[in-house]
Amino acid sequence: TDAALENDDFVCITAAMDIGTGLSNFKKKYPERLFDVGIAEGHAVTFGSGLCCKGILPVIALYSTFSQRAYDNFIHDLLLQNLPFILCLDRGGLVGADGPTHHGVLDIAMFITMPNIIISAPKDGDELRNLFNTALVSNKGFVIRYPKGNCVEFNENQPVKIINIGSWEILKEGTGCAIIAVGSMVEMVVKSYTRISDEIGYSPSVINARFIKPIDEKLINHIYKNFDQIITIEEGSHIGGFGSFVLNNANSASFEGKVKILAINDKFVDQGSRSYLLKDCGLSVEKLISEIKK
Repeated sequence: TDAALENDDFVCITAAMDIGTGLSNFKKKYPERLFDVGIAEGHAVTFGSGLCCKGILPVIALYSTFSQRAYDNFIHDLLLQNLPFILCLDRGGLVGADGPTHHGVLDIAMFITMPNIIISAPKDGDELRNLFNTALVSNKGFVIRYPKGNCVEFNENQPVKIINIGSWEILKEGTGCAIIAVGSMVEMVVKSYTRISDEIGYSPSVINARFIKPIDEKLINHIYKNFDQIITIEEGSHIGGFGSFVLNNANSASFEGKVKILAINDKFVDQGSRSYLLKDCGLSVEKLISEIKK
């Protein structure tokens, strides 16, 4: 709603998810700028492309798991035409009690293969706001992926920043191993940094990969030259996800060290609390420490 005060050239589109995607307040303040198309994600995307062709920027808010229904529409109606849009991808990752139908595990692997797209994942609420405002001025197809749960670190009085597209953020300077964390995994790694350092016997570097695509080529090349091991950690699919993207990049750059991927294995995830499922899927500090030690 804050962005809408200063930008009247965008509208929001959702598919029977205005409450779930947090658009209730926006709907109250700007009812003429919220379009709920019902349970029809493909139509939401195609409708958005039509608006975009008329100079209206579509902000499409969907649950990660249901964005899969619009695979073709994203490619043919938006990306093939290189049209700008913002996709707010809610519930990216494990959702807990909603169960197998609602886990947002496959979106990174789905979108990362598509041309003309930027994929981002904020580490906290402040970065989410900054990425959204970056997307507003980017004139690009822009995905912002975030997990289910309460917002981490949000200060509504903090000034908005425009982030350089593709830039990562070094959170901890270290040696030996570079931990490249995506979105929700950043907080877990940073909060456990002292424990990680104590148990592996040295202090690794921690990088916030707030852009899944494109890769920060300058920083990744620095990592290839100065580190023997890279660990990627993401709340998404092991096959074809961010880690695979980095591994392919490392191979092309003839990186001689090890690249290890912590992600969700090739199976459907059952129901359970989010904390339990993260640990069960190997997205835990214990698993991270174990992989670094190998």
